[in-house]
Amino acid sequence: MKEKKSFLLKALILIAILVLIAVEFVVHRSVPFMMDDLWYATNLVTGKSLHSLADIVESQVWHFLNWGGRCVTHGLLQLVLMCPEWVADLLNIGMTLLLAAVMCKIAGQKRLIWYLMAFSMLVSLNANWKMSMFWQAGTVNYVYSSVWILAFLWIYLRQMEEPERKALPFVNIWIVPLGLLAGWSNENMGPVCFITAVTTIVYLARKIRATRLWQIEGAVTSLLGSILVIVAPGNFVRKSALPQEGLLTTLLERLLSMLTAGADFLFPSFALTVIILLLYFLCTGEKLRAAQWMLSAIIILSFGAMVLSPHYPDRATFGTMVICIILMISVLAELLKKKSFLMPYITALTVCSWAFAVYILVNGYFYL
Repeated sequence: MKEKKSFLLKALILIAILVLIAVEFVVHRSVPFMMDDLWYATNLVTGKSLHSLADIVESQVWHFLNWGGRCVTHGLLQLVLMCPEWVADLLNIGMTLLLAAVMCKIAGQKRLIWYLMAFSMLVSLNANWKMSMFWQAGTVNYVYSSVWILAFLWIYLRQMEEPERKALPFVNIWIVPLGLLAGWSNENMGPVCFITAVTTIVYLARKIRATRLWQIEGAVTSLLGSILVIVAPGNFVRKSALPQEGLLTTLLERLLSMLTAGADFLFPSFALTVIILLLYFLCTGEKLRAAQWMLSAIIILSFGAMVLSPHYPDRATFGTMVICIILMISVLAELLKKKSFLMPYITALTVCSWAFAVYILVNGYFYL
């Protein structure tokens, strides 16, 4: 009887995941290449349609020198834009599914219910699901880049969790391009990757008095990537074309944008994370594990880093929201091990997240 009930629950969760995949794909098909997509679908130097990798390389060299440092994500965006829209939509769904899987991997959970929670919350807690997950430029900038950024963070968090753990195969080799990609992707998560790497190195040096080569390689390459995206000549070319404002005005505007992001765009994620953490502390009386403390720090760092940005749009909160979801799943799973009677409530939270995500997408579909 118990096995039958478990099988039924897994079947229902799989059906829920498939329904959400189908709804997301339909919404993807209704959102055409638009806005910045139309510009990036051309060779940025000649203005002609993209035809080869040479066009993308030429475009990104110009982009780096004249527009901005996000050459990794925008180069990949141009590659995707060379595909038919239905192929891009399939790629977007695939990357979203992969992102949810990586989130569960970092949280240390394999059960389907946690995957459904992660997959659903990417929409239900999203401040602007259309521009961060369905607009092609937004999808590559946030969903795609989050996959390799989280992959980089996971390598360090797993070592922080188990300091004596054996290193991954050939990590000394592939950590170099991964670190560069993670650092070069965007302005707030790049420095966070570097800080996470350095914090892990210091933690392990104190814990087991050992530092491995790959840890240093990842820190150095993520720092290099962050420098490239932040100090690209194109950033200053764009800035020089904008009206120059006084220091006080700039500080006030950035403070206002941070308050808006925290009290509006990220409020559901922050509020739910705090509630779950309080529940954990009250029910168990225990402290968070080292990796969970690091995830908490990453939330604060990724949010605070945006004070350096002249603009903090709602879609830019995507990365911080993702880390919040990972921390929630990690803490809830640990809480469930100690307090099994909470399972119905966790199931209810998952169902509500899924239902709200489906509602948002279906309702939004008719107003796109």
